[in-house]
Amino acid sequence: MKITFYGGAGEVGRTCMLLENNGRNVMLDCGIKLGEKTEYPAVDDVKKVQAVTISHAHLDHSGFLPHIYAAGARPKIFATKPTRDLMGILLSDYYRIGVLRGEQKFSSKNVDQVLKDCKILEYDQEAVNGFRIRFYPAGHIMGSAITAVNNIVFSGDICMRKTRVLDPCRRNLEAETLIVESTYGGKNDILPGYRESFGKMVEIINETLDKGGHVIIPSFAVGRAQEVLLALDDYMRSGALRPTKIFMEGMIGKSMKIYRHNAIYANDDIKRRILMSEDDPFKSANFHRSRSKTKEDVLKEPSIIVTTSGMLSGGPVMFYLEKLGSDPKNTLIFVGYQAEGTLGKKVIDGQKKIRIGDREIELKLRIESIRISGHADFNELLQFIRSFKGLKKIFLMHGEKTDLAEYLEEYQVIIPKNLESYDI
Repeated sequence: MKITFYGGAGEVGRTCMLLENNGRNVMLDCGIKLGEKTEYPAVDDVKKVQAVTISHAHLDHSGFLPHIYAAGARPKIFATKPTRDLMGILLSDYYRIGVLRGEQKFSSKNVDQVLKDCKILEYDQEAVNGFRIRFYPAGHIMGSAITAVNNIVFSGDICMRKTRVLDPCRRNLEAETLIVESTYGGKNDILPGYRESFGKMVEIINETLDKGGHVIIPSFAVGRAQEVLLALDDYMRSGALRPTKIFMEGMIGKSMKIYRHNAIYANDDIKRRILMSEDDPFKSANFHRSRSKTKEDVLKEPSIIVTTSGMLSGGPVMFYLEKLGSDPKNTLIFVGYQAEGTLGKKVIDGQKKIRIGDREIELKLRIESIRISGHADFNELLQFIRSFKGLKKIFLMHGEKTDLAEYLEEYQVIIPKNLESYDI
């Protein structure tokens, strides 16, 4: 069997690999890389792709699918039900943004075709399509999956901690070859506990509200936003967080509905709250949507605004930065990974002047970064890897730098580059 890396090797974004064996092939993820310019997998001929597995709905793992359909290919697509549902809103929004920018390379029909052709594969079930394909819970976002293909396992993005919505990823699997993410693969990438991170966030929010300011929290619409919103709601109910309106902007409201409709995939705490009481965490009275095109209801009094996009690559967050960014009473809190080249990374690194449309804005608001990750950190990645039975070979990818190899001397460890192929 041969594997070729077409994206995601030595980088975070556009994850894409192709497994080939005896005239059959299956693509593991099919992502794009959003930044100053959109980057695509370096696949030479997408028409040859026979099947695709999607580990989760984030665009850096699924966004290339409509491009494949636009090229005339119709592969079989395997995903969990939440992944299929969440792809519906993310791919549709990706199409809409492309139209607005005048750079769209596929049609809305292609998005519809992707969703129509997507075959639902539940956790622990097996599909046979020239390969034996099986999904296991990954803990990253709802529906996220560790993908097993024959005796090869691809981690996708994994979380080793129980979160407010999900249980941790599955461990103690069997595989000879593991392809594993290394987003936080540097030896200093040790993430704080959720209690510590959210405690710091609550403290910053209260300080901002006491000054009469607004709090802007850029977030990925799927995954991070739900964790942040449910945490803010819990702290507000307990009295630790000052009462105020929490506004949801962008696709976050739609994502919350999909999370609610797929609550069977959540952890037992969430299921008990929904099934055993009328306390639905996804429909809290503390959550609000703006009723004004000019957002007057959001801006008129101090509030918390959880909004897309998480890396400041567009979306409603830019409107709020334009309106609120020059007032030092306000606060911007980053809660997610900021990829190299994105505006979010530049702002965290100290850039104060940003361009929004034809205006240059000087950011005078307070800027904070709190690490609330849906990924495993360095120590957790080592635990995950060492939990495997029969493991011989490891490919480290989906990371910009990694120190994992020097701690895994008992295995054959490969750090691939894009367009490299290996026999496995």
